[in-house]
Parts: sequence; C-alpha cells; structure tokens
Amino acid sequence: MRTTITIHDDLYRQVRQIAAAQSSSVGSVIEEAITLLIARHHLASATSEEAFPDLPIFSGGGVQPGVDIDSNASLSELLDDGVPLHALR
Repeated sequence: MRTTITIHDDLYRQVRQIAAAQSSSVGSVIEEAITLLIARHHLASATSEEAFPDLPIFSGGGVQPGVDIDSNASLSELLDDGVPLHALR
C-alpha cells in the first residue's frame, strides 16, 4: 500500500543513512520501524495489569510468634515443615 507521511528532516536523514547502510529502501526501513513499534505495543499490552490476576490479600496479625524474619535458615525450616535446611540438600 502506498501512503504519504510527513516526518522531520533530521529523522528522514537518519532513515536514509540506515537504508544506505543496509542496502535497502527508505520505505522498508520505515516499515521495519513501524513493525517493531507495533510488536512492542502488543508486548506491553500483553504484560499489562490485565494479563496478571490480582493477588489475594490476607489480613492477619503480622508475623507469627517465634518466626524470625531476619534469618533465612529459620524461615526455610518453617516453610519446609521443620525439616532442617541441610537435610533438604
């Protein structure tokens, strides 16, 4: 399809340089740029908030008694039903 567009002179010069470097036409460089823009738009739409479900929010009294959130080893033991970390290796 043929169409007419208006772009800034500096942008057109850059497109011409790219086309010359790639041994291609100005139209094909513009078409590739538009294709990349549309692909990026689709990717952004697919990863928007709509693509991810809302996570449940639980209300509670905070950290359970005896839980040390500053210790990775103790948290691992609690998550693994009391199995010591070295036994899981």
